[in-house]
Amino acid sequence: MADIPVYNAKDVVLTLGNIVIQGFQDGDMISYTIKEDRVQTEVDAQGIPSIAINNNRLGQVIINLSGNSASHKYLNSLANANKIVPIVIKTPNEKITGNQAIIAKPADGQFGKQTPKRTYTIEVLDMDVQVVA
Repeated sequence: MADIPVYNAKDVVLTLGNIVIQGFQDGDMISYTIKEDRVQTEVDAQGIPSIAINNNRLGQVIINLSGNSASHKYLNSLANANKIVPIVIKTPNEKITGNQAIIAKPADGQFGKQTPKRTYTIEVLDMDVQVVA
């Protein structure tokens, strides 16, 4: 009988500038996207298609921290310094990397009944997504 794969959020590790980020908000901790399609296609007036490889490797990572996160101060300091750092998101099955990542802006804030959420948007200039398992 084959083993059934089991996802565990504790297996997800995010490092930004070689520092492990901790203290995520409930729900989605991290999300990522490549900003453009890898290929662009078009068809001329006579129906002949063409394909162009898009070498744009811009990506975006969204990090949802708890307002109580120990990493909130670190990310805010990176944002205020406009510092470019490497980023790695690693799970047992995937590895998302970039050698040049910068926080687009400090997190917005809100206060209320629940623990506040602090969302950081990271622009990655050279994102690479690999499935490793």
